[in-house]
Amino acid sequence: MLIIIDSNIWAYYFDGDAPEHPLVVDEVEKLLKSEKIAINTVIIMEVAHFLVKNLGPVLGKEKVDIFLQSPFTIVDLDHNLMLKSIEYLTKYSHQGIGGRDATILATANTLRSKRIMTHDEAFKRIDKIEVIDPISKQED
Repeated sequence: MLIIIDSNIWAYYFDGDAPEHPLVVDEVEKLLKSEKIAINTVIIMEVAHFLVKNLGPVLGKEKVDIFLQSPFTIVDLDHNLMLKSIEYLTKYSHQGIGGRDATILATANTLRSKRIMTHDEAFKRIDKIEVIDPISKQED
């Protein structure tokens, strides 16, 4: 089965000082061993931005390099995905979906996946998407 892991989960996974780090590590590692994982190029840039900004250019780049060695499917933000993303943005903006989130929904649609691991509450308002949130799960 295929799952998309959102940038916030990757950020918490790679930033050992993040309070959410211990809540996501086991869940991400379990998926890395048992599932097909997909991301898009927007997620890559969000994770890279977060890591470089929060960990500095040297350690941040080292973590980005480790991230990019993970065995996942990468979907490019090409013209077609951009058009699908704009459709999702206009359809779900009233539910809190922004431009980057819309690229994730378009990626999920392209890959015929309905599962997203994220801590973003907006995705929970979208029918047809199964949200796995390891942080909320452990806060309950």
